Amino acid sequence: MIEFIHKLLLAIHIPAGLISLILFWIPVGVRKGGATHRKVGRIYYKGMWVVVITAFLLCLSNVYQGDLMSAVFLGFLSIITAYPLWYSYEILQQGKVWSDRYFKVRRIFVGTLFAAGVGIFLLGAIHFQFQDLGIMMAFFGILAFPVGRDLFLTKVKAMNKESKLKMHIRGTIISGIAAHTAFFAFGGRRLLVDILGMDTSLMFIPWVMPTLLGVIYAKYMRRKYKAV
Repeated sequence: MIEFIHKLLLAIHIPAGLISLILFWIPVGVRKGGATHRKVGRIYYKGMWVVVITAFLLCLSNVYQGDLMSAVFLGFLSIITAYPLWYSYEILQQGKVWSDRYFKVRRIFVGTLFAAGVGIFLLGAIHFQFQDLGIMMAFFGILAFPVGRDLFLTKVKAMNKESKLKMHIRGTIISGIAAHTAFFAFGGRRLLVDILGMDTSLMFIPWVMPTLLGVIYAKYMRRKYKAV
């Protein structure tokens, strides 16, 4: 039964992930705030939540089946994708004064993600000693470190320092980075290594590439909108 559920979750997770990765790039090339941007953005948002939820359920399935390493990765990637995805949309729902609920949920996400990042980094550093799987664990763990500063961000400071547009753009870009990185860490890894014959020692390139491209795009949006 568990094996059937696992396969069913994969049958939902993989197509939803591929569709979401494609949809992520459409709003990039169209007018921001236009009808296409909003419509595709909503579909991307819903599709990514399907990806996140099925990834988390697959994590639980892997725990039950004893595949703890896959469970660790899927659990962590679920969190690191869910947080920016959540606030990229939620911030647009805030009024002139941001709600206390927004900050309470945000702190839960931030605390969970930061703790998970430290945990997976230490697992890669101590248990695997930065060898093979440990390199990927350490890399993903480091990605979560910057959110730690948000634990101390008060409501007043956030409203003065941040903006809805800034948070929306940043959250969307980061969720896209996480989704692309997850793809190359799992399904994309098999494509690049088994099918295209890529040397496993070079796998750090597709892991890092989404982050580099995301940073470049974020800088471009900063100049264009002066908000990110």
